[in-house]
Amino acid sequence: MPTPPRFPQPKLLLSSIAIAVLTLMNQASAQQGDGGMTRIEVTGSSIKRLASENALPLTTIKADDLVNRGLTTMSEVATSLTAGATNEPVGGGGGGTMINMRGLNTNRTLLLLNGRRLANEAIGDSAINVDVIPMSAIERVEVLRDGASAIYGTDAIAGVVNFITKRAIADTTASASVMAPERSGGGEQRRFSLTSGTGDLAKDGWNVYAAFDTQKRSALMQRDRPNISDPDDIARLGGTAFTSNTSGSSSAPANYTVYANGKPTSVTGNPYFGAGCVAPYQGQYTIASTKPGGAGSKTCVLDPNLYPQLLADNKQTTLLTKGSLRHGDGNMLTVELLSSESYIDALNPPQPFGAQTDYDKLNPGLRKPLMITKASKWYPGGAGGVPAVAGLNGTDLALTWSLDELGPAITDDRQNSHRLVLTEEGQFKGWDYKAGFNYAYSKRTVKFLSGYLRTPALYKGVADGVLNPFGPQDAAGQAYLESISADGLVNRRAEVHYYGPDLTLNRELTTLGGGALALAVGADLHRETYRDASGDIGDAVVYKVSGTPNRYPHGARTVLGTYLELDAPFTKQLNLNLAVRADRFSDFGTTFNPKASVRYEPSMALMLRATASTGFRAPTLPELYGTPQTRVPSTSKWDDPLLCPSGTPGVSGTGTLTADPKYAGLNLDAAKVCGSTLTVLTGANPDLEPEKSKTFTAGIVIEPVKNLVASLDFWNVEMTGTIAQISEDTIFGDVNKYNNLFVRNADGTLAYITKTRLNMGGLRTQGIDASLSYTLPTASMGRFGMSFDGTYVNKYEGQNEEGGDWIDSVGKPGALSTGATSANTYVFKWKHNLRLSWSRGGFGTQLTQSYTSSYIDTNALPSQKPGQPFYNEIEPYILYNLTANYAWNKRLKFTFGVNNLLDVDPPLSNQRLSSRVVFAQNIAKPIGRAYNVRVNYTF
Repeated sequence: MPTPPRFPQPKLLLSSIAIAVLTLMNQASAQQGDGGMTRIEVTGSSIKRLASENALPLTTIKADDLVNRGLTTMSEVATSLTAGATNEPVGGGGGGTMINMRGLNTNRTLLLLNGRRLANEAIGDSAINVDVIPMSAIERVEVLRDGASAIYGTDAIAGVVNFITKRAIADTTASASVMAPERSGGGEQRRFSLTSGTGDLAKDGWNVYAAFDTQKRSALMQRDRPNISDPDDIARLGGTAFTSNTSGSSSAPANYTVYANGKPTSVTGNPYFGAGCVAPYQGQYTIASTKPGGAGSKTCVLDPNLYPQLLADNKQTTLLTKGSLRHGDGNMLTVELLSSESYIDALNPPQPFGAQTDYDKLNPGLRKPLMITKASKWYPGGAGGVPAVAGLNGTDLALTWSLDELGPAITDDRQNSHRLVLTEEGQFKGWDYKAGFNYAYSKRTVKFLSGYLRTPALYKGVADGVLNPFGPQDAAGQAYLESISADGLVNRRAEVHYYGPDLTLNRELTTLGGGALALAVGADLHRETYRDASGDIGDAVVYKVSGTPNRYPHGARTVLGTYLELDAPFTKQLNLNLAVRADRFSDFGTTFNPKASVRYEPSMALMLRATASTGFRAPTLPELYGTPQTRVPSTSKWDDPLLCPSGTPGVSGTGTLTADPKYAGLNLDAAKVCGSTLTVLTGANPDLEPEKSKTFTAGIVIEPVKNLVASLDFWNVEMTGTIAQISEDTIFGDVNKYNNLFVRNADGTLAYITKTRLNMGGLRTQGIDASLSYTLPTASMGRFGMSFDGTYVNKYEGQNEEGGDWIDSVGKPGALSTGATSANTYVFKWKHNLRLSWSRGGFGTQLTQSYTSSYIDTNALPSQKPGQPFYNEIEPYILYNLTANYAWNKRLKFTFGVNNLLDVDPPLSNQRLSSRVVFAQNIAKPIGRAYNVRVNYTF
């Protein structure tokens, strides 16, 4: 792939843009006032129209509504959408918050800023992190709940979310807010924003403004929320509740296993076991095992409450600058620059060494023992002062050691995004035109922040007697640890560039019975480049390494799109809109995607609407050219269906070694083919084909009385060739069906199981969106309001292969794993937001109810049924938020709020039992009731 072009740094871009805009402004004379356009461009169409004329299922949320709902971050805005199945990252997920409409995955939902694309998050290069958008600059959010491939591009299958910023700002407003949980421990969130602008478009003919947002959330540890980590609850969900009657693993001080003749024995221990595992550290990290005997006895066990984290440290900072200049005869030049940085610092237990860690990423599953011999002064009873242990007699010891003295292992996952947009719009020879150039850049950097060491060097330090695995280091050991530290080193860096021009022309052609026949034509050309780099430091560190070390995948594509839209109001009651788009992909050829929408309004109280469209999503660049295909260990243990056949292959450990004589010469080892970790092939797939879709919507909007508007919209989406990664559970659930995925050597032994991304089959989903809005203004009691938005999903079915069975996943985990979407994303049967409001004078208040229907949890075994052990079903989850705002005067405003008003605990879930984090992170936060205060002051 060609090397991406180098662009000037954002600071240089900003300086150049500022000079150019100010020069033009100095040359410009005051323009004629902007009286405001009665017709506007709405999401889903390139033709300007009255908002009431829209035939599309479009939801508009104004900036004031966001404040009144108590939403303080773009993540909260995204997760509040009832048509979405969006998760806010709560653990160490560094990708940020991405919108997943209809449960169709984030890479099938198009996110726009002022009608144009941003660069995708760099590592996945499939969706946009909404955290990069400055909330203080937002004027409104438009959510288009049908496909829009004919206008914006072929991948807008699930819908479009368009964040629209303010056109101009002519004053200065500072806003500060704090969200404080009622319970102590962490999770506080602080936010500050500043918007400032000058110039009046109507009087001066120009305006320049900047909007700055910064927000930070502190970490929250699981030990600070014991209400959601009760051992009995963990056991009930199928996990193993912590008990000291267990074997110690990696600990500080290190545990040991006695070796004899080069092989491990069942004799284990710890030099400080007799002292209650209290070693001369600054703190105590372990407790003594109470296992009565055998291997694992007399060891120390890591305190399970030290490291599990519910929320990671998180921060986002964004700066949007925008300059607008009127010139000529009503023309407008706009320059927009967005820069943002966000990070998540995820805390993990200390790096383990010894038998607990995969030593070599290039040879998965190879574990090398960490040995100490009597030659080391740190050997128990040696010159270093480590307590002697009776019976050791100088035999070699294999260690399991974690350097808790260094603190937790923390990774820094940081995103930087920049976007420059130049737009010129006006009129030319009877045509309205809008021409622009968009350059967007995204970078994601993952580095070892603290607590990471080079594993081979640590092994050498123990072997040479420099490092003490049983207590604090002396000066030489401390210096050695510093010399082998990986702290501050970048493990992975990915970049995405997106750039190109666009042009839209529209005009009225003739007059029909209901108004003007309008035509819009447009074209856009863009190039996207992707590069991912994981250096060799990952091989040395191994622990918590993302990506594949020493791999540098990259890819690029160019897309030319042209489209045409025709809006025909045949009568005052009947309007027809037709659009078609042709896209030429440099790697997939040409595709055509039409769309039709119709609006029929027989009376002022009734409107009927419908849309139909097709879509086409080319595989993302990482799906095609990302991490090369690599053999790695399976995520679970399985029976080889050929060499260890079982009547229930989906249940590991139920098989027996084959008695087939043709395999007798293999000398099969049951430990390697029965209930064992097998080898799977993962990675990108350059042979993927595009996905195709059809979307249909039909709705009714009624206004039976003044100020009451209700709507119902049916939607149906059907996809073919869906790109996904099949799960191991699905493969072993029917090994005969997926026999072709087992690739074997000539002698019958398993080479690997294919788990790369594949074109899986079809996906179809349908449901109904409902909304209701009513306001009741009174002369003496103020203004009352009620609004309601809900989504009902009737069907969400997927196929694991073309022509295969349809598997419905509404309200339960699906068998179809989409790869880029978290496994904890569910499609709910019903989800709604209900809002009650009241305002009078400068005071207003709003109560919001959020409801998510019941669903089946990610249970440990796919075969589990109701009533069986560990089967878990999440009950309906209801949250209430209360906000109140008061305008002291035109300049000073206060907002007070209570999130999770009733202090409802999050539902317990077995989604992350292995890490002992047991709340349903897909629908709830762990912080409990929280109070927020916001102050706005306009200068």
